[in-house]
Amino acid sequence: MKRYGQYCPVARAAEILAERWTLLVIRELLWGEDRFNAIARGVPRMSPSLLAARLRELQRTGLVVRTMIDGEPRYRLTPAGEELRPLVEQLGAWGVRWMHDLRPDEFDPVLLMLHIQRESQAARMPERATTVQLHFRDAPAGQQHWWLVLSRSGGADVCDTDPGFPVSVWLETEVPTLTRVWLGDLSWAVALRDEVLLLTGDHTACRALPRWLDVSPFAAVERAAVPLTR
Repeated sequence: MKRYGQYCPVARAAEILAERWTLLVIRELLWGEDRFNAIARGVPRMSPSLLAARLRELQRTGLVVRTMIDGEPRYRLTPAGEELRPLVEQLGAWGVRWMHDLRPDEFDPVLLMLHIQRESQAARMPERATTVQLHFRDAPAGQQHWWLVLSRSGGADVCDTDPGFPVSVWLETEVPTLTRVWLGDLSWAVALRDEVLLLTGDHTACRALPRWLDVSPFAAVERAAVPLTR
């Protein structure tokens, strides 16, 4: 751990939290992931060895506790780690407000589908399970086709292989388009009007889909008129 050699509490906190990847690992734990592979899915560009090292460091500092359940390690935040929740949420809101221009390499269909699944609200879903098939025209091979099984009892179940259920809605678009819809920078209505997002299938289900999927919790954050330069 790099030390600043200052008594300042900001400096002391930064010694633990400002290391690359650390806040993203904490984000995954705050979002409810407790298995190593589940945490790794949320930080796909972080190597497994580095993630393991970072988790050990967080255990050493007292932010994370590792336990064994049915022979499998599980990770959870301590009270000190849980206290970071409002800080991480505020940091996310700050990022949306001041850094709302996305770079081409930041569009990731896997992470997008993970976030849609994670933030889904079961109360918004249809009473009966409804399957939506997504086609990302611009995604890499193996990441172009996705299936969402939506239901009030199960929330949003995301599949990267065909689950075998009858499809009610076909959604075709590009990754940046659905990402901007999810972030609240582009409305469903405008995306459909401009035909950058196409919905076909059952008419009632197509009309209800925007309500079922909703948008990111950060979508309501007001954007700064002049964003920061990245």
